[in-house]
Amino acid sequence: MKRLAVLVPLLILLLPACSPPTPEVIEETIVVYVTQPPLPTYTPYPTYTPVPPAPTYTPYLTPTPQAVAPTSTLTPDPSAYLGVARQGGRLGTIWNLADVRYNSHPDRLRVVWEMAEPGDHVPLFEVVEVDNIADPFPLGHDPSWGAARIDLVMSDVYAYDFPLSQRLPFIPPDNPHVTRIDLYPTFSDAHLGFSIGLKKPSAYEVYELKNPVRIVIDVRYGD
Repeated sequence: MKRLAVLVPLLILLLPACSPPTPEVIEETIVVYVTQPPLPTYTPYPTYTPVPPAPTYTPYLTPTPQAVAPTSTLTPDPSAYLGVARQGGRLGTIWNLADVRYNSHPDRLRVVWEMAEPGDHVPLFEVVEVDNIADPFPLGHDPSWGAARIDLVMSDVYAYDFPLSQRLPFIPPDNPHVTRIDLYPTFSDAHLGFSIGLKKPSAYEVYELKNPVRIVIDVRYGD
């Protein structure tokens, strides 16, 4: 019993020495890798090449209509005019014939049809040179007109106030090309026709004039 009493205090003293060692704190550095997006690839700027300035665009000017006949280029051979129809003017207006007249010049004979109404255009018309034998008048061949004719037919033109029967025919005296100027039979109330008789096929020009409104045909002598 006495021995037990001695051992108990001894065990108490030894207990601290036998207790497990305090665990050692180990410091560990943890490296965290963060994924970063790849750096953009460097693309150098292109070499600057100066560009010359573009030329300034100048639009074509729109010509202002003038009451002057345009210059026509005539075919050297007058026979080339045979059978070639030419048209001009436009519809939309009722016209009254104010005058028809002619005048002889050294190089041409000019015939003028003038309208009573003002306007910015002439009546619709068609003019054609024909062989007087191969293409006679609707009522038949008339040799007094000559070898050829220039026929003019106008639409929506009337001559109620113009004395055509008293003024026509015109017979130019001693003219080298033109035999006569008279009516062309159209047999239509909406058309008014005229013919210029020719001794031989001739070159001619057609003009559309305004202020006043006129259709003009020039029969050329020197071509």
